[in-house]
Amino acid sequence: MSVMEQAIGRSGEHNALSSDLGIYLHVPFCVKRCHFCAFYLVLHDQQRVESFLQALEREIALYASQPGIRERTVSTVYVGGGTPTVLRPEQLATILSSVRSGFSLSEQCEITVEATPESLTDQYADSLHQAGVTRLSIGVQSFDPQERTRLGLSGSIGAALAGVQIAKQAGFSNINLDLIYGIPSQTVQSWEMSLARALELDPSHLSLYALSLEKGTRFYTEFRRGLFEVMDPDHEACFQQQAEAQLEPLQLFRYELSNWAKPGCACQHNLRYWKGLEYLGLGPSAQSYFSESRFGNVSSIEHYAKRLGAGQLPIANKELLSRAQQDKERIVFGLRLLEGVPIDWVHQASQDEVWATSFTTLVKEDYLFQTDIGVQLTQKGRQFADTVGMRLL
Repeated sequence: MSVMEQAIGRSGEHNALSSDLGIYLHVPFCVKRCHFCAFYLVLHDQQRVESFLQALEREIALYASQPGIRERTVSTVYVGGGTPTVLRPEQLATILSSVRSGFSLSEQCEITVEATPESLTDQYADSLHQAGVTRLSIGVQSFDPQERTRLGLSGSIGAALAGVQIAKQAGFSNINLDLIYGIPSQTVQSWEMSLARALELDPSHLSLYALSLEKGTRFYTEFRRGLFEVMDPDHEACFQQQAEAQLEPLQLFRYELSNWAKPGCACQHNLRYWKGLEYLGLGPSAQSYFSESRFGNVSSIEHYAKRLGAGQLPIANKELLSRAQQDKERIVFGLRLLEGVPIDWVHQASQDEVWATSFTTLVKEDYLFQTDIGVQLTQKGRQFADTVGMRLL
């Protein structure tokens, strides 16, 4: 029995929905925790970093040796966190080298690394480019000084502007900027200014996220204490409309509820999530969808390293999905894309009469628009996408 069969009860040779694969690598280190962040992370510590890197190399090697995985072509690699760029550039380069040694990367493989703008020195950006990184995702979040303080961000606006310019000078042409709206006390006017500052940098991609109140974050605690109110859907729509007004004239088009890109610059890795394609998550707390199963790693560097030191995959939870579950989930995730989902997917899921009734009701209530070839969220549906998703699961 393979290591993977022992861990999730199935080998990689089971159902392959596609011939390619995506890989996500979670680097769980930061210099501090921002007030909105709920991801698993620890403060940067060199001893822990060394333990993590050794364990990650073992995990890469274990997966790369599994039947049904070693034969697959990897078309996207995404290094997230945490803050991957708190590692030394040679450490990140070693991680990518291990991925290349273990897996077969496609010729046009998209390799994304998340970065904070203040971490991007000339030398660091050059090193990433030389290591084969093709795309940077830079967490700016806001260009307003008061909002940056409210978010608990490190670095100044000047550092944010400089970091993007440094990335461009290093040769990166595919650059995403993250921005957040719905910050307590934020106005549409300050949002307009942040968007304008971002657009001056001419990014190829923008990810515009509504503030999410996740348990365990400082914002969640403040909200529970009644220190601020969440943004209502109508107000959220004002921020989205402002983005449309500023971005579309500059050839940045919305292709997903939170993502905008120039033609040909959509994030290929994230498209895997929304299209129900397979991916492996490596690193503490990383999540995977593979071989009709969803599974996640332990959320502890120590337990992660211990399991891998014993030659075991560090999987903490697993769920084998039925065909019906997969049909429903790919529709819910696929509806986040503005292009919507094929009508064939809906016909397949509609074999469940209860689900079919929910779907028909959502069409009648003007949350969904159906044609002979597909289904999309309406403008109203985009405002209440989470509610639509819950009703379709």
